[in-house]
Amino acid sequence: MRLHRFYTTNTIGSKKEITIHSDEMVNQISRVFRLKTGDGVILFDGSGNDYECTISDLHKGQPCSITFKVEKHGPSRYMPDREIALCVAVVKKDTFEWIVEKATELGVTKIIPIVAERSEKKNLNKERLNKIAVEASEQSGRGNVPIIHPIISLQESIKWVVEKKIPAAAFHLDGEIYTQDRSAPARSRPAQNTELFIGPEGGWSPTEIEMFHTNKIPLVSLGKQVLRTETAVVAALSLTLLNK
Repeated sequence: MRLHRFYTTNTIGSKKEITIHSDEMVNQISRVFRLKTGDGVILFDGSGNDYECTISDLHKGQPCSITFKVEKHGPSRYMPDREIALCVAVVKKDTFEWIVEKATELGVTKIIPIVAERSEKKNLNKERLNKIAVEASEQSGRGNVPIIHPIISLQESIKWVVEKKIPAAAFHLDGEIYTQDRSAPARSRPAQNTELFIGPEGGWSPTEIEMFHTNKIPLVSLGKQVLRTETAVVAALSLTLLNK
């Protein structure tokens, strides 16, 4: 039987036993999954290891706590081997939450919401986005959880890329075709570690396009068809992360 998998911010390391004080985890384990003392689970702490554990004590009263006996550990099913930051324009709530879930599953390292001129929204619930990223990591077998940054402006994100000399690409309908072909121009291929800019519905404004040009961030395209933001995210990350 496949064991349920849970993320903890507590470092497990070489511990033989670990107690976690978390109302949410206790509720999820005891009420949602109806697990009890003696049942097995898998914990991961972002280190790249999965820890197979047995529940040895479950305290539902306040303060809630749950104690696990660590039976064995080994590498998580998947750990991203590339540093990919996704700078994506803020779109409507449900769509952005879907983007966070799929970007996490695909292996993005950071998700940076940015406000573009044509952004539909200007705010997001960061706590809920973090929860979605954790759940997607638990479900997908990923050994860590991506960092979700606070919302920043496009200008701020470009400034960061330029100052830190991070390879970057901005997706735009009229850019060069984005490809894994090693014979293609370097500017149209993803770097090992890179920052990807994906715009809102309606695309980047002329001012923003000029901003990318001025800062020598190449414009790349996923094809001639007009893609929704969430479709572009999945296509771009699939090309970047799943094709070695």
